[in-house]
Amino acid sequence: MKKSKLFLIDGSAIFYRSYFAFIRNPLINSKGENTSSTFGFLNTIFKIIEAETPEYFCIVFDTKAPTFRHDMYSEYKATRQKMPEEMAETIPRMMQALTTLQMNLMEKDGYEADDIIATIARKCASTELDIFIVSGDKDFAQLVSENIFIYTPAKSGSMNSEILGRSEIKEKYGVFPEQIVDFLALIGDKSDNVPGVPRVGEKSAQPLLEKYGDLDQIYMHVDEISKNMVREQIRENRESAYLSKKLVTLEDQAPIDFTLDDLVLKPWDQHDVDVLLKDMEFNRLIVRAAKINNIITGEPAIQDLRDKKSVQQKYQLINDENTLNSLIGKWKTVDEFVFDLETDSLDVFSAKIAGIAISYEKDEAYYIAVNHPDSNLKEKTVLQLIKPIFENKNIKKIGQNIKFDAMIMREHGIETQNIYFDTMIAGFLINSTYGQHSMDSLAQEYLDYKTISIEEIIGTGKNQKKMTELPVENVYRYACEDADITWQLMQVIKPKLTDLDLDDLFYNIEMPLVNVLMTMEKNGVTLDRDLLADLAKKLEDDIIVLEKKIYEQAGEHFNINSPQQLGRLLFDKLEIHKELNMRKPKRTKTGQYATSEQILARYHRHDLPKNILHYRKLAKLKNTYVDALPNLINRVTGQVHTSFNQTITATGRLSSVNPNLQNIPIRTEIGKQMRKAFIPTDKKNYILSADYSQIELRIMAHLSQDPNMCESFEQGLDIHTATAARIFNIPNEEVDAEHRRKAKEINFGIIFGMSKYGLANRLDISVQEAEQFILDYFALYSKVQQFMQLTIAGANREGYVRTMRGRIRYLPQIYSTNRQLREFAERTSINTPIQGSAADLIKLAMIEIYREMKERELSSKMLLQVHDELVFEVPDNELEIMSELVRNKMENAMQLKVPVKVDVGIGKNWLEAH
Repeated sequence: MKKSKLFLIDGSAIFYRSYFAFIRNPLINSKGENTSSTFGFLNTIFKIIEAETPEYFCIVFDTKAPTFRHDMYSEYKATRQKMPEEMAETIPRMMQALTTLQMNLMEKDGYEADDIIATIARKCASTELDIFIVSGDKDFAQLVSENIFIYTPAKSGSMNSEILGRSEIKEKYGVFPEQIVDFLALIGDKSDNVPGVPRVGEKSAQPLLEKYGDLDQIYMHVDEISKNMVREQIRENRESAYLSKKLVTLEDQAPIDFTLDDLVLKPWDQHDVDVLLKDMEFNRLIVRAAKINNIITGEPAIQDLRDKKSVQQKYQLINDENTLNSLIGKWKTVDEFVFDLETDSLDVFSAKIAGIAISYEKDEAYYIAVNHPDSNLKEKTVLQLIKPIFENKNIKKIGQNIKFDAMIMREHGIETQNIYFDTMIAGFLINSTYGQHSMDSLAQEYLDYKTISIEEIIGTGKNQKKMTELPVENVYRYACEDADITWQLMQVIKPKLTDLDLDDLFYNIEMPLVNVLMTMEKNGVTLDRDLLADLAKKLEDDIIVLEKKIYEQAGEHFNINSPQQLGRLLFDKLEIHKELNMRKPKRTKTGQYATSEQILARYHRHDLPKNILHYRKLAKLKNTYVDALPNLINRVTGQVHTSFNQTITATGRLSSVNPNLQNIPIRTEIGKQMRKAFIPTDKKNYILSADYSQIELRIMAHLSQDPNMCESFEQGLDIHTATAARIFNIPNEEVDAEHRRKAKEINFGIIFGMSKYGLANRLDISVQEAEQFILDYFALYSKVQQFMQLTIAGANREGYVRTMRGRIRYLPQIYSTNRQLREFAERTSINTPIQGSAADLIKLAMIEIYREMKERELSSKMLLQVHDELVFEVPDNELEIMSELVRNKMENAMQLKVPVKVDVGIGKNWLEAH
C-alpha cells in the first residue's frame, strides 16, 4: 500500500538560501523590485511538488518575537547578522506569492519554526504517512525516525534529491539521530551561538558518543577519557554542555492547533497565479505553475501546454531519400529557414552529426536522420543534397546559437551563407541583464511554452547516451521542436528589436560578427609547449619558496587555502589589524572571517596578507593557465580554439572560454611570460598585435566634450601625463612615473565611479588627500563631472542607458532603496556607455578587417580579441599591408571628436608583438 507524504518546509531557511543564491546577480524586475527570494522559494516548492506529488504540505516560519531559548540563554543567536534591509523588503511579496498559491503557512510567537516542525512531525508520523523535513539545519536530524526524513531537493543539473534516514544521518554526522542533541551539546553550533564545550569538535565527540552512548554516560565516565585536553574541557564545561543540550533540543509539544486535514496540499486559482507571476515578471514559471496545479488536482497531463500544442504540431521524420528529395523540393524555394543540429559532442572539430532539424513555418518542422542506429540515409548523400541550400546566399539562415551549428557544418564541408538571425543574440540585446538566453528560457519568456529538456532524451550521469546512439523515434520530436520554437521566437523577437531601435546594432554589428568569430575560432592559436612546461616548473618553485616564507611569517604551518584557518591566524592569533591600527573584517554567515582578495588587500601594508595574495595569484595562474592550456590543445588540430561569447557581458564586450584569454595578466612578469608561449603556427610567420590606446578615456572625451580632455588628445599628449601635470601643477616634462601612476588611477577610477575611499586605498593615501584629488580632477575636467551627473539623471528617468550604437543596458537597481545597490547602478550607468561603446567599436573594426582580408585574399589570420587588442598571424610578405590595414580600420571604425590611436607591434610571439 502506497504511503502518503507530508512535506514540512523550513520557510525561513529556504527564504535565506533563495535570497543569497542570487546575491552576486540578483533578480531585479523592470520595476526595480528584487525578486530573488520569491523566485528561489517558488522554484524550490515547485520542484518538490513535481518530484514527489505530496498529499500534505506546510511551510513554517520563524517570527520576530524572542523564544524560550532567549530566556534560557541571552546570547542565543546573538552573533547572527541582522537581515539586510533589501532582503527584508522582499518578504511581503514572497508571502503574497505563497498565499496566492494557497500554501498552508504556520508560525507561533515564542517558538522557532524548528519547534513547530518537530511538533507536527512527531504528532503526525505513522505507518501510513511519511514526513519529509526540507531544511539544511542539522538540528532536525534528531527527529529522524522510521517515518521522518530530512529532504534536500535535487540541485540544478541533478535528477535525484537527497533523503536522509537513520543510516544516512549516522553516515553524515557519525552519530545516530537520538544522539544528535548530545553531539551538538558537545561541539556547539556557531550559527546559533550555542557554546558547546570549547575545543571539542566532531572528531572528539563522535568516538565518545559511540563508546558511552549519551551525554550523561560521558560525564559518568569522564575520568576514563584518554585525551587530556578533551577530558579537562568536558569536565570544566559541564554547565555549558547541558545548557547547550537544552538549547538544541527541539520542543515537540508547541501549543499549535491543527489536524492533518488542515495540511492538505490545495490547488490554486490559476488565473490569480498567472496575474501574480506576470506582475513579478516570472514568465518562465507560468506554464510550470499550471502544470503543477494539474498535478495537485490530478488532471491529466494533456493540460500541459506542450501536450496541447502537440495536436497542432506537424513534425516529420525524414529517414529515406524519397522523403528527403520531396522536402528539398519545397525547402530550396523558401526565403529563410531555421536549422538546428543534433550532435554527439560539443567539440565542433570532432562532433558527428546525428541529424538536422529545419523549420520555415510555425508548428512545422522536419528532422533529417543522419547518424542514428536506424538511420536509412547516408551522411554523404544528405550533405551533398543540402549543400546548395546552405550555400545559397539568397536564403536567410536562422538559429539559436547559430555559430555552433554553422561551425560544425563547415567542418563537414558546407559553408553556411547569409547567417541572418540568431535568437540567442537577439534575446540578449533586448535585455542583457536577464541571465538566461537559452532556447528553453526564451520559449518560456516569450511563448509561455515549456520545451522538452535534453535530459529527457539523453538521460543524465552514467546513463547518459549520445544522440548518435539513440533511435530516431526517441529524438526527432525533440529536434523538430528546437527548430520550430526557434522559428516562432524569431517572429516574436524580431519586431521587438525594431521597437527598441536595436536593428542597427543587431544586423550591422552582432550578426556580421558571427562569421568573424567562426573564422577566429577555426584558426585557433598555437602554443609553445616547452616554454609552458618550463614556466610551470618555475611557478611551482616560486610557490614553494613563497609557502615557506608565509609559514615563517605566520609562526606555524596551516592550510593557506583554508579561509577558516587563515582568518583565525590573521585576526585572532596575530591580530594584524591591531598592528596596522585597523578594524578586523566582519565574520561571514558561517562565523568565519572574510578573507577574499578584496578584504586582504585592505591589509596590504602587512607582509603576510600581501604574500598570501601573491601566493593565490601564482597558484591561480598555474592552475588556470599554465597547467590547463596544454590540456586544451585540440587533438584533431593541434591548436587551442577558444570560444568567443557574444551574450555574456552586459556591456557588450566579448568574453571567451576554454580558455578564458581575457584574464591573462598583462603587466606582471608571469603574465608576460605566458604571452610568450603564443606563437605562429608557421614558424616563418609573425604575430601582429594591434591595441587601442586609452580608448575608454577617448570615448569619455567624445561623450563629455570636455575641452581640456579633448585638447590633450588632439595635441597627441599622453592623457595620464597631461592630467598629472595639471593636477600637480607642474610642467609635462617634470611628471615622473609616480605622478603618472596616480594620474592614471584617478583618470580610470573617477570616470568609473570610484569613491574617495576606493581611491585612497588604490593610491595608499589618506581619504582627505583622495577627496582633494577628486575635487582637483573635476575642477580640471568639469564637463566630465557634468556628463556623469546627466548620465545618472537619465538612467533614473529612463531606467536604462545606451551606448553610442544604441546598445541598451537596463538598470532596475537604480531605483533600489538599498544604497549600495543604487550606487552600483549609478556607477554602471556611467561606465556602460563608455565600455559598451568601446566594445561596439572593436567589433566594427573586426568586421571591416575581416571583410577586407577576404576581398584582398590575404593569407593572414585573425586569431584573438582580448579587451582592446586584436592579434593576428601574418606572413612576412603581408606585414606592411596588414599593419596599415589593421591600423586604418581600427582607427576609423567609429568617428570620435578626438583622434583614435592604435599601437601596432610585430614579433615572433605575442609578448614580442605587444
